[in-house]
Amino acid sequence: MPRTKERPKLIHQATTLEYLYCLGDMPKWSKILCDQNNGKPYNDFLKWLLQQQFFGQDEKISVKKISDLSGYPSAKISKWLREIYESIFELNELQPQLFYFDGNIKVEFYIKYFDSHCGFKTSLPVIPRMHESFDFFFVKAKVGMSSFWVADVCNIIGENETSVLINLRGGMVNKYREFALSKALFEGTLGFMDVYQKYEFEIDNLLKERR
Repeated sequence: MPRTKERPKLIHQATTLEYLYCLGDMPKWSKILCDQNNGKPYNDFLKWLLQQQFFGQDEKISVKKISDLSGYPSAKISKWLREIYESIFELNELQPQLFYFDGNIKVEFYIKYFDSHCGFKTSLPVIPRMHESFDFFFVKAKVGMSSFWVADVCNIIGENETSVLINLRGGMVNKYREFALSKALFEGTLGFMDVYQKYEFEIDNLLKERR
């Protein structure tokens, strides 16, 4: 019996400068990580980066230039930038309260673009509505996209607190496409598992064939 050909995984692989740009977009989160004094080898380098404000005004920054200015080898810089970025996500999962803003509503993002996905917990002054656009540049190194749309909003009520789960999808929303998808699911011409197991473009092809 012939084997079914597996679909290739479309997972984003970030560059070193992409990590730097994402970190520079939210320096407050790097400061939160730095304040933890976690004993990681990158801590002195992170403090130096914060002093340099992540070279936000230098459009010609490169790993070599960072190496020349800091005195650290390029290989270590590439390794540390990735570890700093990943450590922020780990800290966010373990201590999300560090990423909340006073007076805001606690939210948990689930973000997906093709096979790349991530989660992040923070707070917002207001809850975005379905199909609204949402820019979140910090997660670009994770998923390969910085512009999203709100696919779903779920309110969670617990004994002592409430939170909101927000699903973001990469790209721009096509409301006609979402209507066609809902109609196909309702009529049973498209299965709910298709939504979770297929790429967006594969679902689009099925919707077009259905039409």
